[in-house]
Amino acid sequence: MSNISCFIVEDDPQALTYASAIVEKYGTINIIGSCDSIIKASNQIKELKPDFIILDVFLTDGNAFEFLALFNTIEFKIIFTTSFAKYAIDAFRFSALDYLLKPYEEKELALALDKVIQDIHKTNYQSQLNTLLHNLSHKDQSKKLVLKNADAIHIVDIKDILYAKSDNNYTTFLLVNNKEILVSKPLKSFDEKLGSYNFFRVHQSFLINLSYISKFDKRNEEVILKQEHCIPVAQSRKKNLIEYINQLF
Repeated sequence: MSNISCFIVEDDPQALTYASAIVEKYGTINIIGSCDSIIKASNQIKELKPDFIILDVFLTDGNAFEFLALFNTIEFKIIFTTSFAKYAIDAFRFSALDYLLKPYEEKELALALDKVIQDIHKTNYQSQLNTLLHNLSHKDQSKKLVLKNADAIHIVDIKDILYAKSDNNYTTFLLVNNKEILVSKPLKSFDEKLGSYNFFRVHQSFLINLSYISKFDKRNEEVILKQEHCIPVAQSRKKNLIEYINQLF
C-alpha cells in the first residue's frame, strides 16, 4: 500500500505531540503538516491535499464546524477529537461518524487510524458530514439520523421514524411513509441514541416514537401508533410507559 498523508489541526501543543507520536508509529502514514488556526489550516490543507486529518473540534479561534464550512467539498477523511460537549457528541452519534473523547488512550487513536486506512477510498462520506453539520446547526430542532446498510446510506429525520423493531443483531425501521430500512446493528444501539428524543423501548423488540401514540390498550397490553400499528408492551415496561405518557401529554 502506498503511504497515506495526514494533517493535524490542534491548538494544544501537548495534545499535538501526543497524537503525532502515535501516528508516527504507522509506517504507512506520513504527517505532512499541522496547524492551530482554522484559517491557516484550511489554506494549508487545500494546498497539501492530505488523505485524512485529525481535527480538534474546539479551537481557540473557532470550531471544527466553522472550519469545515471553509471547504466547498470535503475530499479528506476526518478523525475528530473533542472534550465533552453533549450536543456535539449526540451529533456525531446520529451522523455515524467517529470521534475521540479527550483525554483518549493511545489504543483509541490507533483503532481510529486503522479504520481510516481501511475506509480511505470509500465514498458517501460527504453525506455523513452534511448530517453532522445539520445536527449541530439545528441542535434545538429535529435531528437527522444516518442509517447504513449494504445498499445505501439513508439519512432520515428522526421525527419521521414510527418505530424500530429488533431482529437479533439487525434492526428494521418503519417510517411514517411506510418505508422500511434494515440495518445491521442491534436495537440497543439506537435505544441509546434516541432515548432522549421522545423514543421509548416498550418491549425487548420494539422502540417507538411516542409522538405517534394513538392509544394504549391496557387489556391487550399493546400501544397503537397512528391508529393502525399495534406494538406489544412488556409487562415490566408498562408502568414506565404510562408514567412517560402522562409526563408528555
